[in-house]
Amino acid sequence: MSLEVYGAIFWVCAVITIVLKSSESLKTKAGLIKLIKPIPALAGAAFVILIPHSTSLFYPLLAAALVLCALGDIGMEINILPGLGLFLFSHIVYTANFAWQSMLLGLQMLQLVVFVVCIAFMLIYIFLYQRYLKTTTKNVEPALLKAVIVYALMISLTLSTSLLLWLSSGTPLGFIPFVGAAFFVLSDSVIGIREFHHDIRKGEIIILSTYYLAIFLLSLSVIVYTL
Repeated sequence: MSLEVYGAIFWVCAVITIVLKSSESLKTKAGLIKLIKPIPALAGAAFVILIPHSTSLFYPLLAAALVLCALGDIGMEINILPGLGLFLFSHIVYTANFAWQSMLLGLQMLQLVVFVVCIAFMLIYIFLYQRYLKTTTKNVEPALLKAVIVYALMISLTLSTSLLLWLSSGTPLGFIPFVGAAFFVLSDSVIGIREFHHDIRKGEIIILSTYYLAIFLLSLSVIVYTL
């Protein structure tokens, strides 16, 4: 599969999903959304598998993370908890994959320092974020809020390890998956605010556009990194 074909399939389905999700009379389109919404992530997994590359475990793990994102897309249309759980597993795979490949490439002290600084920054962000969510007037179960914080911690590791892999590989285009992970943080932060604090105007458009950009950029790891 060429990048052009993959990009066309990905973004056509992404735009259709965004239009359907942001339009009125959503109930009549629920079944159609469940079919179309996961296609971009599945297309990403297919792109990773079909493009020629080495036998490194990096690539099947990347494809597996994208498949879990597709399942999470379906889960989020049913209930936030199963959706959140599936996305949590996807970030566990992303994190393990990026961290393992970074160690295989070899790590230097400066790279580790930058990694720790990134984690520290994300921990501060999560602390402020959860304090903000607690100011809500909505009736939110404490257990559900804790689950969101655990998920936020996991996604911060995806961001930090994508940075670590970029630095350890020395690949100039390594910023692409890192930016993708950053868009994932943005997308899920908006979801948390919408679900647990207050409604956001055009929230669905912001969430889906940043999410699809995130997984598209993360899927490009298959051509960014030649391992």
